[in-house]
Amino acid sequence: MEFVITWRELLIAILLATAVYLLEVLVFSRRRRPVPPPVATIDTASTDRELARLREEVTALRRRLDALETLVNRPPPAEPVPDDSPYGQAVRLARQGLAPQELAARCGISRGEAELIVALNRGEP
Repeated sequence: MEFVITWRELLIAILLATAVYLLEVLVFSRRRRPVPPPVATIDTASTDRELARLREEVTALRRRLDALETLVNRPPPAEPVPDDSPYGQAVRLARQGLAPQELAARCGISRGEAELIVALNRGEP
């Protein structure tokens, strides 16, 4: 007895195999695809409030930065001119390198004051 397949049987077998293949492809493709997260509703009012708050914060930070840059770029204050009091004279003479004994004698101040003035103004221009 010979086993004979007709064209009709062959066509049905091919169609069934194709259908099984397509089902497998469909099932496996759904398993691999990640499920997208649910779409959250966007609250535009709170987003607008947050944006306005952030803009105000940026504006405040810019003002602070401008103020700091102004402080940094400001020229140093001019050195005060010593007055003509005995202490002002003593400061001027101490900056010129006068000794404490001579400073006390010229300006009419005590030796301790003269030593303090010399110590505080030593090495300054």
